[in-house]
Formats: sequence, C-alpha cells, structure tokens
Amino acid sequence: MARPPPSRLVFLADLQQANLGDKVRFLGCVQRYEIPTATLVLSHDYPREPAPKHAHVNIDHLLESVKSEDIQSGVWLNVVGYVSQHTPKSVHVQALMMWSAGSIKLDVYERALNERLATGT
Repeated sequence: MARPPPSRLVFLADLQQANLGDKVRFLGCVQRYEIPTATLVLSHDYPREPAPKHAHVNIDHLLESVKSEDIQSGVWLNVVGYVSQHTPKSVHVQALMMWSAGSIKLDVYERALNERLATGT
C-alpha cells in the first residue's frame, strides 16, 4: 500500500509557489474566521517583502475537533493541508490537520526555517 506523500514545511508567503495539490505545512496567525465557508484567513508577515501573505484555509473536515479558542483572532496555528487554489492575493488550502502553535517565539521559528530551507533538509 502506498503511503501518502509527506508535507513540505514552508513559509506562508511561499505557498504561492506551491503547485495545486501539493501537501504543505506552514504557520499562520488567525486574522478571521469566515463561518459560512468554514474558512480561516491566516497571515504571517514574513519575509517582509511584498508578497501574498494570506492563506484561506478551509477547515470543513476538521470542524468536529476544532476548539473555539484555536480560531480566535491572533492565535498562531500550524496547518497541514493541500494547496487547492491560487488567487493573485492569496492561496487556498484544504486543511488535513491543524493545531495551536502556543506561545511561539516567532523570530526563532523564522530563523530555523530559513536555515532548514537553505540546507534543503
């Protein structure tokens, strides 16, 4: 039996370069929750250059397990999902898994991910 592909850890801004159907993992801060479509709008203002920095994350498949405190504005979340659509200003992702990043040290995370991406690991 074939195993599902592993997710690729990326910055939210790098989702724009992902192909449709790519399985990705990224960190984002909740900006808002759109109830009618079960979509979280996440952001991460890194890198600081102009680039789409919003992801629309559909959590329809996760609604039974999502805690209300995890979808409040300002909460940092880890997301694993599939890229489902690109628009000029954002990327849409179908979430498979999602969990709180807690009180993350954002500068440490950004530095560590940059180092990891630079070495290709």
